[in-house]
This record gives sequence, C-alpha cells and structure tokens, in this order.
Amino acid sequence: MTTAPHEQTKDHAHEWYCLRTQTKREHIAAAILSKIESVSVFCPRISQIKKTRTGKKRFTEAMFPGYVFAKFCFRENYRRVMHTQGVSGIVGHGLQRAIPESIITDLRESLPEDIIVAPDPSLDPGAEIEFVSGSLKGLNGTVLAQLPAQNRIQILLEFLGNTITVAASTDDILLASDQASG
Repeated sequence: MTTAPHEQTKDHAHEWYCLRTQTKREHIAAAILSKIESVSVFCPRISQIKKTRTGKKRFTEAMFPGYVFAKFCFRENYRRVMHTQGVSGIVGHGLQRAIPESIITDLRESLPEDIIVAPDPSLDPGAEIEFVSGSLKGLNGTVLAQLPAQNRIQILLEFLGNTITVAASTDDILLASDQASG
C-alpha cells in the first residue's frame, strides 16, 4: 500500500502531544524529555501559597498535575518518549492524539517564563483570615488593608468582646477557609 505525499509528510511531522506522567514527576519527565534532540517540552507551572505546619509557604507545582506537553515526530520518537523516566502514557481519544499548535502557542503566550504566580488571597482587603503563627495564633480577623511597610497588613480583630485593629506580618496569616485543607 502506498501513501499519498501529504500523508507521508504528516507521518514525519512534529506535533504536540499531552503526556501523562507519574504523580509529582512532571518536572523529571520534562527535564529528561528536553534532552532528546528532536523533542520540545512545555511543562507550565503555578506558584501559589499553601499552608504548612510552620505557617504558609510558596510552592511551585505543575499547572496540570500529572501531565506535560511534548512536541515530537510520533513515528520516529514514540518509543523513546514513552520509555522516558516519569512518562506513563499519551493522552488521546482513539487515533486522535495530537494537540493543535495554536492551543500550545496561546497557553505559552499567557504564561511569562512558563510559570504563573498566583497572588496570596489572604492579603486582599475583606479576606477572612486566621492567624497561623505568632502571638495571635488561632484568632480570626478580616484584612482591612496592605500597609506600606513591607510584608505587613492591617487586620480587624474581635478580641475579648472588642473590635481592634492590628498590624501583622503576612507570614502569620492564612485564609480562614484554607485551614480545613491542610
């Protein structure tokens, strides 16, 4: 059986694919895949604030947990890509696996340096917060404003039946709703 010329070039085309990765191994798979000469990799990340035992910390994780995007010639690189450490499969429906170039282009253009930095929502005026460290640990309050002093916010606090205003370090507070998920 012979193939038409346009089908032959399609077989050797470099297209984008979504690869399933092992849990928390996106960065490993992306690093190894990027060393393969004919493979391009896109692993967008998000940097966000999360609660820890010692307060809150900023973590950088995969924007799409368990997935990375790779551009390669399916026919020539499929086996090598699939046997890359951290890669567990290719996402697709039937024979439809390739992702349109425009989707990856749009995603890349919306992410400076392949990362999005999520703001700390506990700093927004009106946010209901809980102190997670410091002398006010365990108390709840409402953010009034960010103060000009670096890393400080003004909080309205109900304390012993009185409403008072305090200034606190942003490191000492977390959104009250985040307390349940930690």
